[in-house]
Amino acid sequence: MAKRFLSIWFRYLTADWLSLHKPELKEHPFVFAVSVQGRKLVTSMNAIAEAKGIDINMPTADAKAIVPGLEIFDDKPGRNLKLLKGLGEWCIRYSPIVSLDPPDGLIFDISGCAHLWSGESEYLNEVVKRLNSKGYYGRAAIADTVGTAWAVSRYGKMTPIIAEGKQTEALLPLNPAALRIEGAVSQRLHKLGLNQIRNFIGIPRSVLRRRFGDDLLCPFLKKLYTINRVWKQIKRSSSTPKELVKLRNSIVG
Repeated sequence: MAKRFLSIWFRYLTADWLSLHKPELKEHPFVFAVSVQGRKLVTSMNAIAEAKGIDINMPTADAKAIVPGLEIFDDKPGRNLKLLKGLGEWCIRYSPIVSLDPPDGLIFDISGCAHLWSGESEYLNEVVKRLNSKGYYGRAAIADTVGTAWAVSRYGKMTPIIAEGKQTEALLPLNPAALRIEGAVSQRLHKLGLNQIRNFIGIPRSVLRRRFGDDLLCPFLKKLYTINRVWKQIKRSSSTPKELVKLRNSIVG
């Protein structure tokens, strides 16, 4: 049986959680922030704040200058992991293997699962719609490898379901950031006008390695051919049934 994986990205994970607990915030821009060397920096935001130009790592002083009515909340270390674990526990109904993909995602091994929902399209729609109905906005994609599913869920603009053996075609039109490369490497690529993976992947490997180092080349090869990340599997046995119900209710409702 061919291996198939689903990656789901919760773009506004902590913001969605807060909106569930404080519904009055749903129509207002707000961010989470942490103190770094005497400055408060944005760590996440809701969709309204993002639409107004707020970005991650932006100083909150600049953010408030852009959006005068912006509300700022202190980010709490580990909150996103707790949320992911709760959502992961809830998602075990869709796959026996659900893994955390910090800081804002989950990975499902869906090999042999999708037919129970009449196919991968119906399966993906069911997962996303159910999570959305619980208040968590998610983007998801399915592919042969974890890396390709991750890349398409975050940067894909066409189909979210990549047919078997079509990883290369799926990755070529994506932003180089889809390779999880170093930020400095991504910036250098954009300055050179290499805004899609297809723009540079045909360049000889020796040239790429000399110009950008293994930070560029290795992620692409890894996404195509291997799945050598260590997963943190969520196991039912790690909590008692009563604890699971309490956790699910606190996170999902």
